Amino acid sequence: MIEYETGDSLWRYCLRVNGSVVPQALSLAVPSLTLTVLLLIFKDQLEDFREEVGLSPSNSTVIWAAVTAPLLTLISFRTSQAWGRFWEGTSLLHAMRGEWFDSVSCLCTFTVGAKATKEEEVMQFRHTLIRLMSLCHGSALDELKISPTESYEVLDLVGLDEETLQLLCKARGHGFNRVEVLLHLTQVLVITALKKGIIDVPPPVLSRVYQTLSRGFVNLLNAKKIKDTAFPFPHAQAIALLILMLSVLTPLVMTTLVNQTVLACFATFIPLFGLCCLNYTAGELEMPFGDDANDLPLHEFQQEMNSSLLMLMHDFSDHVPSLAPQAIRDFNELSNSLYDNRNSLDTIEMKKKTAARSSATRSSVKRERKSMFA
Repeated sequence: MIEYETGDSLWRYCLRVNGSVVPQALSLAVPSLTLTVLLLIFKDQLEDFREEVGLSPSNSTVIWAAVTAPLLTLISFRTSQAWGRFWEGTSLLHAMRGEWFDSVSCLCTFTVGAKATKEEEVMQFRHTLIRLMSLCHGSALDELKISPTESYEVLDLVGLDEETLQLLCKARGHGFNRVEVLLHLTQVLVITALKKGIIDVPPPVLSRVYQTLSRGFVNLLNAKKIKDTAFPFPHAQAIALLILMLSVLTPLVMTTLVNQTVLACFATFIPLFGLCCLNYTAGELEMPFGDDANDLPLHEFQQEMNSSLLMLMHDFSDHVPSLAPQAIRDFNELSNSLYDNRNSLDTIEMKKKTAARSSATRSSVKRERKSMFA
């Protein structure tokens, strides 16, 4: 997906080619513009032809409106549907990632109680879990692509045991869905950990994890619905036919209504160019899972998921927050702290950096003094 600043100049928008539909729109608008120029050049020779086909100024307006009205309706419908599909697609991917990350986060938290007595088993469970979920999320995104590539970032895939890797490789050969297989393996891993005492929570609390895993999979299926259901071909065909008819009709009508060459060219080019841009833009948006410049950045979704999973394996992931001795406990003072400019993480980080620099400076001064006396 193309990222841009909304405050950029109009020239930067106009001159950007990557992801633009302008070249496609020009491929139809320019020939129509050329036809307009030719009709104006041979206007006198074509006067009899116009009278025979009934292209008078009044008739031309009616005919042009009759073609344009249904075309505008169809393109408006396609544009609204395309943006709805695009927005639903990105919403479902964010929801899927959120549900699955929440599941892994809860499962890692549920093992904190057993870490003191079964640290090796807990860490093995966590490492296996994040690898399965990283592969599951990557496989889900790959399924959504127009052309699956089996190429996506996974956290240490070869770290899984050989039997599991062989099972995953053979799953597709048996006609099984890899995401479903990985979710089932994750559920088996969780139940086994519960029986071994690695997960130390009541079963009703653990059932919430299964609900979030299920909701994430439902979001994936809804996203696949967008991929599997294209914009209806009869609508797309009707739009294509009407645009082609309009590209021929517009030069005839405009050269009948407008005698000035420049105005006739503008009146021909602008409507066709605008309608073609809208139609091609809708075509770009209605299938958001692909490799085009205007499609959703699926690789970035996978990178974000891997980064979130890595956070769960960091040393501070089991840190238990507590209050500092100087913490404010009075209600009124606590309320007033909201308006304290120093009450921000940026300020705390700056203080730490300043203290670190001061400490480094003092250490260097001490070393210099020692070297002088030596």
